Amino acid sequence: MAQQAWAPEFVRQRLARMPTLRGVVQWLEAAWLATVWWVLGRLSPEGASSLSAGFLRRVGPHLRKHRHVRRNLAFALPERTDAEREAVAREVWAGLGAVFGELPHLGRIDREAERRIAVEIRGDLGPLQDPPRPAIFVTAHLANWELTTLVAGRYGVSVSVIYAPDSNPWLDRLIRRHRRALHCELVAKQGGLRALLRALAAGRSLGFLIDTRQDDGEPVPFFGVPALTSTVPARLALRAGLQLVPVRAVRLGPARFQVVFDTPIEPDPAIADAREQARDMTRRVNERFEAWIRERPEQWLCTKRRWPKDAKPASSV
Repeated sequence: MAQQAWAPEFVRQRLARMPTLRGVVQWLEAAWLATVWWVLGRLSPEGASSLSAGFLRRVGPHLRKHRHVRRNLAFALPERTDAEREAVAREVWAGLGAVFGELPHLGRIDREAERRIAVEIRGDLGPLQDPPRPAIFVTAHLANWELTTLVAGRYGVSVSVIYAPDSNPWLDRLIRRHRRALHCELVAKQGGLRALLRALAAGRSLGFLIDTRQDDGEPVPFFGVPALTSTVPARLALRAGLQLVPVRAVRLGPARFQVVFDTPIEPDPAIADAREQARDMTRRVNERFEAWIRERPEQWLCTKRRWPKDAKPASSV
């Protein structure tokens, strides 16, 4: 959403050399989006979700990031034709638009969670018992993934979540204000590991999104092709002796969802090396993500490049 995402390269370079002008542009951008969210907030959650989904379904395929969506779907759905993947890609943009439209309604979704969010719990999960125990939650950009922390909070689970602050500080404050309804502590990615360790020491659970490329991650198979993936969640789970719990959000309709707490990923006792154990656990998390994405590929909001530029889908190798 930040100006870096839509401005041409020469505009970004000029703004970088003119901090005062950059500040004005960022303020105007945040003011415009605040107005849009104010208008969407006057609609019902269903209306805001549907309106934003329809808009981005039309506009998204014309944006620069559409090439990332198409390429990511080529890895995830190599058996489908280009036309079939293009149809899925349009729905990916619609899903992202729905998330945008639902942002100003997070508080209402929370208040009406009993009729808007169905919850499924698989396996013996310590964090959702009474009293709840800390855990490491991992999820992907599926449906409205932010609601996974909202649901955990409703079960009395205190969650700290790593997030990447928007480069526009005005916009970042605006987004954080809407996200207060998620019942979680947002920890900025830069230097966030120490804050997460403090959260663990205080008995809090941690939440991670690990389906996007992590430049400091390790190559772990994803749809049969190595992709840089964060192994931090698995390492922390091993270090603290906590459950590693995959969580899935499923869109059932505008502003209606299912949140599934899946069976935990357990360490393989046959693997002695802790680093290899973490890689193996991360590989199995990726396998869960793969199954979820294949089931509902249009709900995977994959607008960022996931695999190396020279990589090819597994069926093409």
